[in-house]
This record gives sequence, structure tokens and C-alpha cells, in this order.
Amino acid sequence: MRVDFLEDKDAYDTRVIIQAPERSQDVEELIEAIMSFSPSPISGYSEGVMTRIVKDSIIRIYSKDKKVYADTTDGSFLIKSPLYQLEGELPRKFVRISNSEIVNSDRIIRLDLNLAGTIRIFLEGDIESHVSRRYVSKVKEALI
Repeated sequence: MRVDFLEDKDAYDTRVIIQAPERSQDVEELIEAIMSFSPSPISGYSEGVMTRIVKDSIIRIYSKDKKVYADTTDGSFLIKSPLYQLEGELPRKFVRISNSEIVNSDRIIRLDLNLAGTIRIFLEGDIESHVSRRYVSKVKEALI
């Protein structure tokens, strides 16, 4: 594999082009790695102290009482960005499960599929959540 870098001072945004003879499994994995790359951490607040949260440590992000929180491997933090904005900044492994919650699919321990068509999600840190009916098909597509 060869990697080239072209500097373009007129470029609006960073652009990655993969050139290959065919779309192989290796190319698919490279595309996934590039799409999930997200260098900027999220700022979280706990007891008045701002902390930079690495996105891989996030278990879930949810809204409660008109505030947004992130549960991480290091604790729970208040996030000052709205949920819809965070959804756009997060890698593909983060899945929206309801209007008020996004989960990290790498942190899912178990899914409980109910006969009624609902899904209960068990996450690291003994966190349990439910997929709203509106998002069941999207979650199944992303996870199952």
C-alpha cells in the first residue's frame, strides 16, 4: 500500500480518496477505519471541572431534564452540546436508539429481543436501556 499526501491551500475540507483495483475486504476495512476516525474529543463537565472525553471511552450519551450527559468508562459527565450535534460528530459505531439516547455499539454486552418487537440493550457499567419503536429497524440494521 502506498500513501500520498497532496496539500491544497484552496481545499475546504479534508478529503480521502482510496484508489484500488477492486473493492476488497481490505478496502472495506480501510473505509470503515477512516469513517470512524474522529480526532476531536468532547468536553464534559463533572463537579465544575472540564474534562476532555475520548470518544472511544463513551458508553452512551443521553438527554435528561433538558441536559445532555455522557456515561463513560471514567464516570458520568454533563455535555454542553445538543444531542443532534453530537450525533453528527460521532463515529459510525455510535447508534441512535431513541430521540434521547445514542449508544456506543462497541460497549453493548447483550441485546434482549422481545416478542413484542422491542429491544432491551445491556451496556457496560450495568447500564440498561430500551430501543424506542421508531428506531428498532435502524438498530437491527446497524447491529444485528
